[in-house]
Amino acid sequence: MKKTYTFLIVGFVACYSLFVFYFDTTSEYSSDIVVASVFFFALFSGFFIAKQSERYSKISEVIAGRDGHFSFLYRVSGLIPRIQENVRDIVREHYTKILKSGNLAYHEFNPSDTLTRLTAAFEELKDEEGSRPRISTTYEVIWDSLRQLQQARKQIIFLFKQRLLFFQWVLLYVLGFILIFSFDLIGSDSLIIDVLKIIFGTSVFLVIILLKQINDLSLFGKEFSERLANDVLRILNESDEREISEKGDQ
Repeated sequence: MKKTYTFLIVGFVACYSLFVFYFDTTSEYSSDIVVASVFFFALFSGFFIAKQSERYSKISEVIAGRDGHFSFLYRVSGLIPRIQENVRDIVREHYTKILKSGNLAYHEFNPSDTLTRLTAAFEELKDEEGSRPRISTTYEVIWDSLRQLQQARKQIIFLFKQRLLFFQWVLLYVLGFILIFSFDLIGSDSLIIDVLKIIFGTSVFLVIILLKQINDLSLFGKEFSERLANDVLRILNESDEREISEKGDQ
């Protein structure tokens, strides 16, 4: 992905530089056109970036909360050793798939039985007569955590689908093209001015690239997903190492 964007940016700079240096499109109305183009492009691009950034932040918060609930469920299962190993395997499998795919929302958009298996695992907390265990407060907290995991799943699906619409992209591309083209309407025999035109045009292109990355939730790349998944897996691995160490001391 990074190589693709690098190629696009380098290609744009090369093509736009040729356009600025070899094509004279000077106009006496250049200042008016540039001002209008800058205003509308800044207005719409700023609005879109603000909305998508807010969406990105909400998704990050929901995912952080989701990871917290999974960590909590694993830790609280330690109160009942007979189910902790099963819970550990379920959580590990869940985050291993996220790690391999590099997709934070892998289980939201692919078949997943994680919550069903966790629910079944904690159902074992009931005694033989089927009544709730004596630690009723912990029992209620566990089911509340599972309920919030289900809500987080629905929220993530909803937020992921709030991308820019096709006509919004068309509007942005049209305004961006007009603005980039309008920079060359400013007449100049100075190399410095031509270089500034290229810099301004490239900046507009980078704004569009930035918005696309925020819209696709790829701004921080695959590494971001890996760090979040590894954080939960680290908790499981530390527990594994501690158990191995305790067995070795016996």
